[in-house]
Amino acid sequence: MNRPQPDIRISNASSPLSAFPLFHSDDLDEIRNQVARVFKPHHLRVEGVRQRPDTHMDHAPIGPDTSLNRLRYGADVLIEPDCLGDFLLVQMPLQGAAHIRCGNETIASHPGLASVLTPSLPLSMHWSSQCDQIVVRITRSALESMCGAQLGHALPRPLEFKLGMELTSPAGMGWAQLIDTLALTLALHGGKLPPLLATQFDQLLIASLLSSQPHNYSQALNAGARPAAPVHVQKAQAYLQAHCDQAVTIEDLTAYTAVSARSLYKGFKEHQGISPMAYLKLVRLQRVRERLLQAREANEVLQVTQVAMDFGFTHLGHFSQAYRQQFGETPGQTLGH
Repeated sequence: MNRPQPDIRISNASSPLSAFPLFHSDDLDEIRNQVARVFKPHHLRVEGVRQRPDTHMDHAPIGPDTSLNRLRYGADVLIEPDCLGDFLLVQMPLQGAAHIRCGNETIASHPGLASVLTPSLPLSMHWSSQCDQIVVRITRSALESMCGAQLGHALPRPLEFKLGMELTSPAGMGWAQLIDTLALTLALHGGKLPPLLATQFDQLLIASLLSSQPHNYSQALNAGARPAAPVHVQKAQAYLQAHCDQAVTIEDLTAYTAVSARSLYKGFKEHQGISPMAYLKLVRLQRVRERLLQAREANEVLQVTQVAMDFGFTHLGHFSQAYRQQFGETPGQTLGH
Protein backbone atom coordinates (compact mmCIF):
# COMPACT_ATOMS: atom_id res chain seq x y z
CA MET A 1 0.00 0.00 0.00
CA ASN A 2 1.44 3.35 -1.02
CA ARG A 3 1.78 5.93 1.72
CA PRO A 4 0.45 9.41 0.92
CA GLN A 5 3.20 11.92 0.31
CA PRO A 6 3.36 14.75 2.87
CA ASP A 7 2.50 18.19 1.55
CA ILE A 8 5.38 20.21 3.00
CA ARG A 9 5.14 23.44 1.06
CA ILE A 10 6.48 26.61 2.57
CA SER A 11 4.28 27.16 5.61
CA ASN A 12 6.06 27.93 8.84
CA ALA A 13 8.58 30.58 7.77
CA SER A 14 5.96 33.33 7.54
CA SER A 15 5.32 33.52 11.28
CA PRO A 16 8.96 33.99 12.44
CA LEU A 17 9.61 36.53 9.68
CA SER A 18 6.86 38.79 11.05
CA ALA A 19 9.35 39.68 13.80
CA PHE A 20 11.41 41.56 11.18
CA PRO A 21 9.09 44.16 9.58
CA LEU A 22 10.72 46.45 7.01
CA PHE A 23 7.74 48.61 6.05
CA HIS A 24 3.96 48.83 5.59
CA SER A 25 2.62 51.36 3.09
CA ASP A 26 -0.10 52.20 0.59
CA ASP A 27 1.99 54.82 -1.24
CA LEU A 28 3.26 53.43 -4.55
CA ASP A 29 6.45 55.51 -4.68
CA GLU A 30 7.39 54.56 -1.12
CA ILE A 31 6.65 50.91 -1.85
CA ARG A 32 8.84 50.96 -4.95
CA ASN A 33 11.70 52.64 -3.10
CA GLN A 34 11.53 50.40 -0.04
CA VAL A 35 11.47 47.19 -2.08
CA ALA A 36 14.38 48.53 -4.16
CA ARG A 37 16.46 48.88 -0.97
CA VAL A 38 16.49 45.09 -0.64
CA PHE A 39 16.33 44.14 -4.33
CA LYS A 40 16.89 46.73 -7.09
CA PRO A 41 15.21 49.71 -8.80
CA HIS A 42 12.28 48.51 -10.91
CA HIS A 43 9.10 49.47 -12.68
CA LEU A 44 6.00 48.88 -10.52
CA ARG A 45 2.43 49.53 -11.62
CA VAL A 46 -0.92 48.78 -9.99
CA GLU A 47 -3.25 47.05 -12.46
CA GLY A 48 -6.80 48.33 -12.07
CA VAL A 49 -7.81 51.94 -11.45
CA ARG A 50 -9.88 51.09 -8.38
CA GLN A 51 -7.13 49.17 -6.62
CA ARG A 52 -4.87 50.63 -3.97
CA PRO A 53 -1.85 48.74 -2.67
CA ASP A 54 -1.60 47.67 0.97
CA THR A 55 1.97 46.45 1.03
CA HIS A 56 3.79 44.63 3.82
CA MET A 57 7.43 43.54 3.69
CA ASP A 58 9.54 41.68 6.24
CA HIS A 59 13.31 41.44 5.80
CA ALA A 60 15.83 39.26 7.66
CA PRO A 61 19.47 39.05 6.48
CA ILE A 62 21.06 35.66 7.09
CA GLY A 63 24.70 36.20 6.17
CA PRO A 64 26.66 38.32 3.71
CA ASP A 65 25.14 36.59 0.66
CA THR A 66 21.56 35.64 1.59
CA SER A 67 18.38 36.98 3.15
CA LEU A 68 14.81 35.87 3.83
CA ASN A 69 11.96 38.20 2.97
CA ARG A 70 8.18 38.18 2.97
CA LEU A 71 6.33 40.45 0.56
CA ARG A 72 2.65 41.11 -0.19
CA TYR A 73 1.55 44.03 -2.38
CA GLY A 74 -2.17 43.80 -1.59
CA ALA A 75 -3.15 44.71 -5.16
CA ASP A 76 -2.73 43.31 -8.66
CA VAL A 77 0.67 44.62 -9.74
CA LEU A 78 3.02 44.48 -12.71
CA ILE A 79 6.71 44.29 -11.76
CA GLU A 80 9.42 44.80 -14.39
CA PRO A 81 13.01 44.92 -13.08
CA ASP A 82 14.65 44.05 -16.44
CA CYS A 83 17.37 41.60 -15.25
CA LEU A 84 18.09 41.12 -11.56
CA GLY A 85 21.81 41.32 -12.33
CA ASP A 86 23.62 40.88 -9.02
CA PHE A 87 21.32 38.39 -7.30
CA LEU A 88 18.92 35.48 -7.69
CA LEU A 89 15.48 35.21 -6.10
CA VAL A 90 13.51 32.15 -5.08
CA GLN A 91 9.87 33.21 -4.66
CA MET A 92 7.65 30.85 -2.65
CA PRO A 93 3.93 31.74 -2.55
CA LEU A 94 2.05 31.31 0.70
CA GLN A 95 -1.20 32.18 -1.08
CA GLY A 96 -2.36 33.76 -4.30
CA ALA A 97 -0.67 33.48 -7.69
CA ALA A 98 2.03 35.16 -9.76
CA HIS A 99 2.46 34.92 -13.53
CA ILE A 100 6.17 35.09 -14.27
CA ARG A 101 8.23 35.33 -17.44
CA CYS A 102 11.98 34.88 -17.06
CA GLY A 103 13.95 34.57 -20.26
CA ASN A 104 12.03 32.22 -22.54
CA GLU A 105 10.13 30.46 -19.72
CA THR A 106 6.71 31.35 -18.32
CA ILE A 107 4.92 29.87 -15.31
CA ALA A 108 1.89 30.54 -13.12
CA SER A 109 3.36 30.28 -9.63
CA HIS A 110 1.16 29.21 -6.69
CA PRO A 111 1.66 27.68 -3.20
CA GLY A 112 2.83 24.40 -4.73
CA LEU A 113 5.09 25.93 -7.37
CA ALA A 114 7.89 28.37 -6.49
CA SER A 115 9.84 30.45 -9.01
CA VAL A 116 13.63 30.63 -9.36
CA LEU A 117 14.60 33.88 -11.09
CA THR A 118 17.88 33.70 -13.00
CA PRO A 119 19.85 36.97 -12.55
CA SER A 120 21.03 37.33 -16.16
CA LEU A 121 17.63 36.87 -17.87
CA PRO A 122 14.94 39.50 -18.59
CA LEU A 123 12.13 39.32 -16.04
CA SER A 124 8.48 40.40 -15.89
CA MET A 125 5.91 39.47 -13.21
CA HIS A 126 2.21 39.91 -12.48
CA TRP A 127 1.34 39.37 -8.80
CA SER A 128 -2.32 38.94 -7.84
CA SER A 129 -3.76 41.02 -5.00
CA GLN A 130 -3.78 37.91 -2.76
CA CYS A 131 -0.18 36.97 -3.62
CA ASP A 132 1.91 36.64 -0.46
CA GLN A 133 5.41 35.24 -0.91
CA ILE A 134 8.51 34.21 0.98
CA VAL A 135 11.40 35.53 -1.14
CA VAL A 136 14.92 34.17 -0.73
CA ARG A 137 17.67 36.47 -2.02
CA ILE A 138 21.10 35.01 -2.91
CA THR A 139 23.96 37.01 -4.40
CA ARG A 140 24.95 35.93 -7.88
CA SER A 141 28.69 36.06 -7.18
CA ALA A 142 28.34 33.57 -4.30
CA LEU A 143 26.32 31.17 -6.47
CA GLU A 144 28.78 31.33 -9.34
CA SER A 145 31.77 31.05 -7.03
CA MET A 146 30.46 27.87 -5.38
CA CYS A 147 29.41 26.37 -8.70
CA GLY A 148 32.81 27.12 -10.19
CA ALA A 149 34.59 25.69 -7.14
CA GLN A 150 32.61 22.46 -7.43
CA LEU A 151 33.32 22.22 -11.16
CA GLY A 152 36.97 23.14 -10.75
CA HIS A 153 36.93 26.03 -13.23
CA ALA A 154 35.44 29.46 -13.85
CA LEU A 155 31.99 29.46 -15.44
CA PRO A 156 32.22 30.23 -19.17
CA ARG A 157 28.51 31.17 -19.24
CA PRO A 158 26.12 32.57 -16.62
CA LEU A 159 24.16 30.18 -14.42
CA GLU A 160 20.61 29.68 -15.72
CA PHE A 161 18.07 27.88 -13.53
CA LYS A 162 14.82 26.20 -14.48
CA LEU A 163 12.10 28.70 -13.61
CA GLY A 164 9.63 26.45 -11.78
CA MET A 165 10.41 24.66 -8.49
CA GLU A 166 7.87 21.98 -7.50
CA LEU A 167 7.53 22.37 -3.74
CA THR A 168 5.73 19.01 -3.45
CA SER A 169 8.66 17.11 -5.00
CA PRO A 170 11.27 15.55 -2.67
CA ALA A 171 13.80 18.27 -3.60
CA GLY A 172 11.20 21.00 -3.20
CA MET A 173 10.05 19.71 0.18
CA GLY A 174 13.64 19.63 1.37
CA TRP A 175 14.13 23.23 0.26
CA ALA A 176 10.90 24.34 1.98
CA GLN A 177 11.93 22.65 5.23
CA LEU A 178 15.32 24.36 5.07
CA ILE A 179 13.64 27.78 4.71
CA ASP A 180 11.33 27.03 7.64
CA THR A 181 14.34 26.05 9.77
CA LEU A 182 16.25 29.19 8.79
CA ALA A 183 13.32 31.47 9.61
CA LEU A 184 12.83 29.88 13.01
CA THR A 185 16.57 30.02 13.76
CA LEU A 186 16.66 33.72 12.85
CA ALA A 187 13.73 34.44 15.16
CA LEU A 188 15.34 32.52 18.04
CA HIS A 189 18.50 34.62 17.64
CA GLY A 190 16.62 37.90 17.38
CA GLY A 191 17.60 38.31 13.74
CA LYS A 192 21.35 38.36 14.47
CA LEU A 193 23.01 35.00 13.85
CA PRO A 194 26.51 34.33 15.22
CA PRO A 195 29.01 34.94 12.37
CA LEU A 196 30.01 31.28 12.02
CA LEU A 197 26.38 30.12 11.93
CA ALA A 198 25.45 32.86 9.45
CA THR A 199 28.26 31.78 7.11
CA GLN A 200 27.28 28.12 7.39
CA PHE A 201 23.63 28.88 6.61
CA ASP A 202 24.73 31.02 3.66
CA GLN A 203 26.74 28.14 2.25
CA LEU A 204 23.99 25.61 2.97
CA LEU A 205 21.36 27.65 1.11
CA ILE A 206 23.60 28.11 -1.92
CA ALA A 207 24.69 24.47 -2.04
CA SER A 208 21.09 23.28 -1.60
CA LEU A 209 19.84 25.38 -4.50
CA LEU A 210 22.67 24.26 -6.79
CA SER A 211 22.01 20.60 -5.99
CA SER A 212 18.19 20.59 -5.91
CA GLN A 213 17.08 22.97 -8.71
CA PRO A 214 18.01 22.09 -12.33
CA HIS A 215 20.33 24.52 -14.12
CA ASN A 216 22.69 24.56 -17.07
CA TYR A 217 25.59 23.12 -15.02
CA SER A 218 23.60 20.40 -13.21
CA GLN A 219 24.80 17.63 -15.50
CA ALA A 220 28.44 18.62 -15.04
CA LEU A 221 28.03 18.83 -11.25
CA ASN A 222 26.29 15.47 -11.07
CA ALA A 223 29.06 13.89 -13.12
CA GLY A 224 31.46 14.60 -10.26
CA ALA A 225 34.53 16.73 -9.98
CA ARG A 226 36.98 16.64 -12.84
CA PRO A 227 40.53 15.53 -12.22
CA ALA A 228 42.93 18.34 -11.40
CA ALA A 229 44.15 20.28 -14.39
CA PRO A 230 47.70 19.45 -15.51
CA VAL A 231 50.51 21.66 -14.25
CA HIS A 232 50.92 23.57 -17.52
CA VAL A 233 47.21 24.56 -17.47
CA GLN A 234 47.44 25.68 -13.85
CA LYS A 235 50.56 27.72 -14.64
CA ALA A 236 48.85 29.32 -17.64
CA GLN A 237 45.81 30.20 -15.52
CA ALA A 238 48.00 31.83 -12.87
CA TYR A 239 49.88 33.78 -15.56
CA LEU A 240 46.68 35.03 -17.17
CA GLN A 241 45.22 36.11 -13.83
CA ALA A 242 48.42 37.94 -12.87
CA HIS A 243 48.78 39.66 -16.27
CA CYS A 244 45.15 40.23 -17.21
CA ASP A 245 45.76 44.00 -17.44
CA GLN A 246 48.52 43.49 -19.99
CA ALA A 247 48.67 42.42 -23.63
CA VAL A 248 49.05 38.63 -23.53
CA THR A 249 49.50 36.34 -26.53
CA ILE A 250 49.43 32.59 -26.92
CA GLU A 251 53.18 32.84 -27.59
CA ASP A 252 53.66 34.35 -24.12
CA LEU A 253 51.84 31.39 -22.62
CA THR A 254 53.79 28.78 -24.54
CA ALA A 255 57.07 30.42 -23.52
CA TYR A 256 56.01 30.59 -19.86
CA THR A 257 54.63 27.04 -19.64
CA ALA A 258 57.16 25.40 -22.00
CA VAL A 259 54.45 23.49 -23.86
CA SER A 260 53.02 23.85 -27.36
CA ALA A 261 50.01 25.97 -28.24
CA ARG A 262 48.17 22.79 -29.20
CA SER A 263 48.75 21.31 -25.73
CA LEU A 264 47.53 24.51 -24.10
CA TYR A 265 44.33 24.61 -26.17
CA LYS A 266 43.69 20.92 -25.51
CA GLY A 267 44.28 21.29 -21.76
CA PHE A 268 42.05 24.35 -21.40
CA LYS A 269 39.23 22.78 -23.42
CA GLU A 270 39.33 19.61 -21.32
CA HIS A 271 39.61 21.28 -17.90
CA GLN A 272 38.12 24.75 -18.36
CA GLY A 273 35.69 24.20 -21.19
CA ILE A 274 37.06 27.25 -23.05
CA SER A 275 40.23 28.33 -24.87
CA PRO A 276 43.09 30.16 -23.10
CA MET A 277 42.15 33.50 -24.69
CA ALA A 278 38.47 33.03 -23.78
CA TYR A 279 39.60 32.33 -20.22
CA LEU A 280 41.61 35.57 -20.27
CA LYS A 281 38.54 37.49 -21.47
CA LEU A 282 36.47 36.00 -18.65
CA VAL A 283 39.10 36.97 -16.06
CA ARG A 284 39.23 40.51 -17.46
CA LEU A 285 35.44 40.87 -17.34
CA GLN A 286 35.43 39.69 -13.73
CA ARG A 287 38.19 42.15 -12.80
CA VAL A 288 36.31 45.03 -14.43
CA ARG A 289 33.20 44.07 -12.49
CA GLU A 290 35.13 43.89 -9.21
CA ARG A 291 36.55 47.37 -9.86
CA LEU A 292 33.13 48.83 -10.65
CA LEU A 293 31.58 47.27 -7.56
CA GLN A 294 34.39 48.65 -5.39
CA ALA A 295 33.79 52.12 -6.80
CA ARG A 296 30.05 51.82 -6.23
CA GLU A 297 30.58 50.76 -2.63
CA ALA A 298 32.97 53.67 -2.00
CA ASN A 299 30.84 56.22 -3.91
CA GLU A 300 33.89 56.79 -6.12
CA VAL A 301 33.60 58.69 -9.38
CA LEU A 302 34.78 56.30 -12.07
CA GLN A 303 34.65 56.14 -15.87
CA VAL A 304 33.59 52.75 -17.23
CA THR A 305 35.51 53.43 -20.44
CA GLN A 306 38.80 53.88 -18.59
CA VAL A 307 38.35 50.72 -16.50
CA ALA A 308 37.53 48.68 -19.59
CA MET A 309 40.61 49.96 -21.39
CA ASP A 310 42.78 49.31 -18.31
CA PHE A 311 41.92 45.62 -18.71
CA GLY A 312 42.52 45.42 -22.43
CA PHE A 313 39.06 46.09 -23.87
CA THR A 314 39.69 48.49 -26.73
CA HIS A 315 36.41 47.92 -28.61
CA LEU A 316 33.85 49.34 -26.19
CA GLY A 317 30.83 48.07 -28.08
CA HIS A 318 32.06 44.49 -27.96
CA PHE A 319 33.03 44.95 -24.32
CA SER A 320 29.56 46.20 -23.32
CA GLN A 321 27.88 43.34 -25.15
CA ALA A 322 30.14 40.71 -23.55
CA TYR A 323 29.70 42.29 -20.10
CA ARG A 324 25.90 42.27 -20.30
CA GLN A 325 25.87 38.71 -21.60
CA GLN A 326 28.09 37.55 -18.74
CA PHE A 327 26.55 39.50 -15.85
CA GLY A 328 23.00 40.31 -16.97
CA GLU A 329 23.39 44.09 -16.72
CA THR A 330 25.37 46.94 -18.26
CA PRO A 331 28.63 48.23 -16.72
CA GLY A 332 26.83 51.48 -15.90
CA GLN A 333 24.15 49.58 -13.99
CA THR A 334 26.85 47.81 -11.99
CA LEU A 335 28.35 51.19 -11.17
CA GLY A 336 24.93 52.45 -10.08
CA HIS A 337 24.22 54.85 -12.96
